[in-house]
Amino acid sequence: MLRRPARIPFIIAVCSMVLVPVAGATADLAPGGTFLDDDNSEHQGSIEAIAAVGITQGCNPPRNDLFCPRDAVTREQMAAFLVRALDLPATVDSPFTDSSGVFEDDINRLAAAGITRGCNPPANIHFCPSTVVTRDQMAAFLVRGLDLPPTVDSPFTDSS
Repeated sequence: MLRRPARIPFIIAVCSMVLVPVAGATADLAPGGTFLDDDNSEHQGSIEAIAAVGITQGCNPPRNDLFCPRDAVTREQMAAFLVRALDLPATVDSPFTDSSGVFEDDINRLAAAGITRGCNPPANIHFCPSTVVTRDQMAAFLVRGLDLPPTVDSPFTDSS
């Protein structure tokens, strides 16, 4: 059972622009003018698509007129993207000792939904919010968030 089937194309758009840059990859929505710094990005259509549905709000609060298309994404930022994309409910649980600040609620929602387990197994008492999300971590987040069954068959030679 998928959490928010209508938003799957937008989650894929997030992955394509942040983690899997592919020439010409765009979402179904036409490029727009939400952000001042994405006009030369090959992913402007994807950026505008996730802005249109509230998955991204920009990278320079409170103005939020920049997207910062070339910046890496931290684990706490990815938590916010996934919480908005999947419309995850609020929680009172706070399982990590290092989640505080503006993204704490997003991190806690992600944990309550079982999408993250932490960054320091087996204890998993840390989320490592300011660490960059790796591609394998993103795969795990998406498999859990979209309730996808893991598979043992892999077309990649560098994954174990």
